[in-house]
Amino acid sequence: MRQFGLVLVVGIIATLASDRSLLAQQSERRAKAPEFNNTTTSIIFFKDVFAEALQGERPKVLSENNTAPPAAMGSSGGGTQAPAAASGGQAGEWADIISPTTIQDEVKRLNNQLVETVQNVRKFNGGGFEEARRDFTELALLFEIIAEHDGDVRWKEFALSARDGFARAGFNSKVGTDNSFKEAKLRAEDLEQLVRGGSIDVREADPKATWEAIADRPPLMQRLEIAYQKRLKPMTASESEFKSNMEEILHEAEIIAAIGHAMQKEGFEYYDDDDYITYSQKMQDAALKVVKAVKENNADAARTAAGDVGQSCTLCHESYR
Repeated sequence: MRQFGLVLVVGIIATLASDRSLLAQQSERRAKAPEFNNTTTSIIFFKDVFAEALQGERPKVLSENNTAPPAAMGSSGGGTQAPAAASGGQAGEWADIISPTTIQDEVKRLNNQLVETVQNVRKFNGGGFEEARRDFTELALLFEIIAEHDGDVRWKEFALSARDGFARAGFNSKVGTDNSFKEAKLRAEDLEQLVRGGSIDVREADPKATWEAIADRPPLMQRLEIAYQKRLKPMTASESEFKSNMEEILHEAEIIAAIGHAMQKEGFEYYDDDDYITYSQKMQDAALKVVKAVKENNADAARTAAGDVGQSCTLCHESYR
């Protein structure tokens, strides 16, 4: 009996030892590390999901600790991240005046307008050149703002090249000729490419560019008149109009504020005239009050602020027109 018990114990110990040995062998067996084909994975995965995949403004939580412009982006035209603008803008100033959404929507609107304006040389020479001058001048202004803007605005890598091209087309469109039409049509095609997500040839930007060379004042005054007389004033005249047009009111108010701010910059006509600067500042401040009123859903405040925009324009015109 004792021998039988001893044999049983020895057998159990041997079995346990064998099981441990088997488990040890199994635990040492590991799956072979996978091998990836870079050609295949580069098609499936983004190298930089933020730069290549996301669109629009990033959530505040991702950007509150990083206000620098996006990293350089390559393009078929050899584009690189736009350097600091030559006109001497201060970092962050434009972000408080006009949003990336308003800039992008306005560029798209101008693209649609220019497609019609440069449809044929007869239409252009028959008066369309005046519209082209206004639209190209505003585009030059907007692309200078894009270059300076701290926000995540589209077309930053092409901003300065586009700015110079649109500025040149704007100045040349003071008259309707075959040559000015050809220039306008080429620049309109550039704009169409950008809006569709394409690229344009990147040329070295003028390092000495000032606002005087970027945007002429008279066409911008025409844009201001459209913004106030045809849009802001009637859209804030009543609460029902305000409620129906809040997005458009905010858009036009930011455009007014941006133009008012730019016209205070060195190089613009009358930039060294204190009275003119005061009127421009009042117009900018009133426009930003309209923006605030829209965000607060306050129709009365928007109407009052819009009236202040109109008053600043009237007082300025009485002195400088």
